[in-house]
Formats: sequence, C-alpha cells, structure tokens
Amino acid sequence: MSRTAPASTLGIPRVNLLPPSEVARRERETLAGRWIWVGIAAVVLSAALVAGAWLWNQLAQQQLVAEQNRTTTLVQQIGALSDVSGALAADRDLRAYLAEAMGSDIVWQDVRSSVESALPGGVTLIGFELTPGAPAATKLSDDAAKAAVGLTGTVTLDSPNTLDIAAIAERLRTVGAVMLSDANAMVESTTQDGHYTYTIDVSFDQRIYTGRFAAEGKK
Repeated sequence: MSRTAPASTLGIPRVNLLPPSEVARRERETLAGRWIWVGIAAVVLSAALVAGAWLWNQLAQQQLVAEQNRTTTLVQQIGALSDVSGALAADRDLRAYLAEAMGSDIVWQDVRSSVESALPGGVTLIGFELTPGAPAATKLSDDAAKAAVGLTGTVTLDSPNTLDIAAIAERLRTVGAVMLSDANAMVESTTQDGHYTYTIDVSFDQRIYTGRFAAEGKK
C-alpha cells in the first residue's frame, strides 16, 4: 500500500509572521551568545598562557638556582686547588731561574781535554782564566751555538822546551768549539827550573755548554 501526504501539507506556502523587531532581537541574542563564547575562549586561552609563563618561569628559576649551586661548587673546588696551582707556578719560575743561572753550565774536563788534544808531547795545560759568555736560557741549534761566544780568556801552558807558540795557536784553532786562539797575545815566556810558561788568548763557542738546564727553544 502506498501512502500519500495529507493534502493540507502540500502546496501550502509558509509565511513568517514574526515581526522584524523580534527577528532582530533573536539575531542579536545569537550574536551576543557567540561573542560570549569567544570571550570565554579568550579568557581561558589567556589563563593558559599565564599559567604556562608562570610554569616556565618556575623551571627557569630552578635551573638558575642549580647553575648557581654548581658554580659555587666549582669555585670551591678551584679554591681547594689553589695550592697546587701555586706549586706549579713556583715550579715553572724555578725552572726558568735554573735555566738562566745554569745556562753556561760546562763540563770542564771536556774543555780541558779538547785543549790538551792540540798540544804537542811534553806540553801541559797548567792554568786558565776563562769567563763564561752570555748564558743560553734556551737550547740553541748547532749553528746558533757555533756563532755564540762561550768561554773567553787565557790558558797557560808549561813546557820543558821552547815552543813555537804560533804553531800551537794554529793547532788550537782546529779544535772543535775553539773560536779564537791568538798567538800574539802571549803574556809571558819565562824559564823557571828549566820550564817555559806561555799564556795564550782563547775563546770557545757555546757548543761547550752542556744545555742540561736550558729549556727547549721555540721552533
């Protein structure tokens, strides 16, 4: 069976009988309701932002306090190590003073042996008057040490016979580390108990320095 709509509902136009003032009032109420909800949402959002900012500030404050405590702890630890720092600084200063004071350290036996190696048989090194040159605070290269003055002064030789002092001076100049051997600087040639004494000016370069206390030079 088929059902049809009542005739009264078909084809009858609907007429809005509400007065315009009522329609306007209802529209105002709807719009006001929407703005109320917008206001409520804005208040809730503002409250959320304020709460988030407060929470972030609290976290930042806690982190700041933690960092301040850590800084305080580190300062205390550094203060506890001040004695160690002072000892290390004193050690560096002492090493520098040692390098400066002992920069002209030599092994006299090596110097003496180098001079005696150039002497003829029967001639003896019996005395010296030598003054060290500028101390080497840093370890010099071989070329730099060869060009720098080490010991400077005189050596005294003893011989039972007269000597060709010029020839001996020339032989001394062939010895390693000898920069100068001046035969013209003979101070005296005397005979005493059948012995002759000669004095010669001589200079050594800084290769005779041991360098045991010198710091390593900058490369």
